[in-house]
Amino acid sequence: MAIITKIYDIVETIVLRLLGLLELFLFLRFILKFFNANPETLVVNYIYKWSGIIVLPFDFIFPDIHWPKGYFIETSTLSAMVGYAILVFAVFRLLKLFSQD
Repeated sequence: MAIITKIYDIVETIVLRLLGLLELFLFLRFILKFFNANPETLVVNYIYKWSGIIVLPFDFIFPDIHWPKGYFIETSTLSAMVGYAILVFAVFRLLKLFSQD
C-alpha cells in the first residue's frame, strides 16, 4: 500500500508540474495575442504553432473579444487553460475514488 501511495504522489507531482508548464505556455500565447505580437517573428511563430495544437479542441467555443486600439482576447486560449485544469482535477479526483486511503 505504501508503494502505491508513493507512486501516486510521484505521478501527481509530475502531472501537476506538466500542467503548470502547459498553463504557462498558454498564458504566454494569451499575452502575445492580446498585445497583437507580430506572428512573423521566429519566437512568436513557434509559440503560436505549438500552442495552436493544444488550443485546437477549444476553438470556437466562445467568440473572441476585440477591444479598441487593437487589443484582442482569444477566448479559446482561456477556455483551454480552464479546460485542461478541470480535466487534471477530475482525473485526480477519479483516481482518489479508487484508492484505499
